Amino acid sequence: MSFKYKDKLRLKKKLLINLTKINGVVSVTLVGSFWEKNNSKNFSDIDIVIILKKFNQKKYQECLRKIKKINLKEFNLEHLQLLINPTFGPLKFDNQNSLVFHTMIYDIKSHIDHVLKSPFTCYDWERSRNYKGISLKEIFSVGNIQLIDFYASRRGVLHYLKNLEKGFISYQKYEFRNKTYFLKNKKYRINQRHKIEFSYHLCRFLLINYYKFEKQKNSHPNEKNIMLLFRKIFKQKSKTYYQKYKNIRNQKNKKKKNNLSSLNFVKNFSKLFLKFLNKQNKKKVIFIRHGETLYNDGSFLGVGRDPGIIKKKIVSKNIKEIKKNKINNIFTSSLRRAVQTAELFVKNKNYVIDNDLREKNYGKAEGLKYDDMIKLYPNIIKKWNQKKDPRFPQGENDKDLIKRLNRFKKKLISFCQKNNKDELFLVITHNALLRCLIGSSFKLPKFMWHKITINHIDPLNFIIKNNKIIPNLERLKFFNNINQ
Repeated sequence: MSFKYKDKLRLKKKLLINLTKINGVVSVTLVGSFWEKNNSKNFSDIDIVIILKKFNQKKYQECLRKIKKINLKEFNLEHLQLLINPTFGPLKFDNQNSLVFHTMIYDIKSHIDHVLKSPFTCYDWERSRNYKGISLKEIFSVGNIQLIDFYASRRGVLHYLKNLEKGFISYQKYEFRNKTYFLKNKKYRINQRHKIEFSYHLCRFLLINYYKFEKQKNSHPNEKNIMLLFRKIFKQKSKTYYQKYKNIRNQKNKKKKNNLSSLNFVKNFSKLFLKFLNKQNKKKVIFIRHGETLYNDGSFLGVGRDPGIIKKKIVSKNIKEIKKNKINNIFTSSLRRAVQTAELFVKNKNYVIDNDLREKNYGKAEGLKYDDMIKLYPNIIKKWNQKKDPRFPQGENDKDLIKRLNRFKKKLISFCQKNNKDELFLVITHNALLRCLIGSSFKLPKFMWHKITINHIDPLNFIIKNNKIIPNLERLKFFNNINQ
């Protein structure tokens, strides 16, 4: 008997059912090429992502025991030895005649941290339909790929290049001491064959992730799309680079020695790729929250009060940083604190006032604090606790703000279309609107938006591409309170 597609389906069912039976497991997702391909003959690691409500050594070991108990004979795989790789990262087990279950176990908090630090990996996982329990996207969504992710993420191009040059793979593994645990950083020395595989995967993943960025969709390119990307990125050199890319792929698949220097190729590939990326940042939009006021004291400050800014508390470093770029146009809310902030950047009222950029209307809650809301409007608090989006009494909710925000986006894109030059737009608005902007851009559920950190006059970078306003933000900076 040989392993067939129906055996794969039975193995999938067994894994999902057995692992979700463990008390405290909230999500099990089967990810990676093994599950995506209908072909059942070529084996790779079997990748499993398990999310626990609360992580501890007992639950961790219980998950691993469930996998160890899988009887491969049931799936016509008795000729293989079952191995478990419990590490995080690209480490592969080279044991022949084995089936490796790459088992990655997180709690909710550490999964969110992983999303923020490794968006490429987690975004790929979100494509999987092979899950039971809560989907990874529901727990915490990557949103979409950004330009900055190629530079700043843990699995970005610079991270992998550094590893390749030094000849090792970095990965992490849980270690337990008494009742505590931590992730220990480790290194694995790679040989020539690993370097070829690593080089190919680095180039391929850069192309795949750029395709996802450009389309703003979580889908993989086919071979024709890959060829088109080579033409777009490498222009006159596209044929040469595409042929070298195919050569490395062939060497990887044949597992033979490579006549090419894979390291030199991937260095040149990455250099030209990053140069191309820099050109995708031509039309920029910087959103900022107005300068601080005396009423930024924890009370609801909307449209009912109209204070000016405290000039002594202006963050001059941020203003200088923004002014380094030539600002072509400024849009501001009509409220005094926003207009006064606009005047820090430009004189003679050379800015456009747009009422869609005004702060949320808190209605009768204007000037109240959260404790006052508990006493006066307990039904609103109850709905917040139920993860709903109620309107403030005689005021607005986040859905109303999104309508205003979308109207402004359309106006900005239309304004941008009239001019093909490289431009920088500065948009001055308010805390609640900016939380809606970031929350909706990253497809976060509304009940999380109030945790997004927005500082006064702190630039929030976006770009305009393909008639869309796309974020280009450091995830860790703006989502550092999400885990709390």
